[in-house]
Amino acid sequence: MLNKHSFRKSVFLFTTLVLVTGSVTIAIPSLNISEANPNKWQDHKDMVFGGISSIQNNNQGKPEWVLSGHWFTNIINKTKDSFNQTNPAKFDSWFYMAMLDGSAMHKHAISNFSLSDISSQGNTTSYKGTVTITLKEGPVKEVPIEIKVMNNHVIALSLDATKTKNHFGDTPIYGIIPTRADVMKMMSHMGNKTMTETNMNMSQK
Repeated sequence: MLNKHSFRKSVFLFTTLVLVTGSVTIAIPSLNISEANPNKWQDHKDMVFGGISSIQNNNQGKPEWVLSGHWFTNIINKTKDSFNQTNPAKFDSWFYMAMLDGSAMHKHAISNFSLSDISSQGNTTSYKGTVTITLKEGPVKEVPIEIKVMNNHVIALSLDATKTKNHFGDTPIYGIIPTRADVMKMMSHMGNKTMTETNMNMSQK
């Protein structure tokens, strides 16, 4: 169980993430806590987090779906030697998916990441492994995934099309990696705003 302080800290970080990345603000209150697993991320020291903002194609290769959500990881700028049984590689994500007209909205979660390989070429680093992803029929385990990080600003998730029944189309799922400076500025802004609102509420009592 999360204590009150840890829960507030997790909600604060998630809300900051939504504002920094420009993701849909309704994503936070609508997500089930058991899906988001904030207790897994109480120690944010080595974690990098960002938003999912992506358009996916239909079976005809035309844009039809919009994705919005979040991801957490500790693999960015690390080598395979950085991880072991007590400090495993982590990548978790949860996001909403809806058609461009707003219909058929549903959600997915990616978890249980197992790292198998890291390689780099130019400004792009590739992390390969397997994950569990939730689909309509239920969780699908051991799904091959390639996570590409470009210039430490963009992240792209490529999931095995056969295992996912081509649910995410023929293009990667894209996201943004906000800079730590931007996150800290937003956290500072939110903290000042919260204090101001608290003082105003107290003065009105």
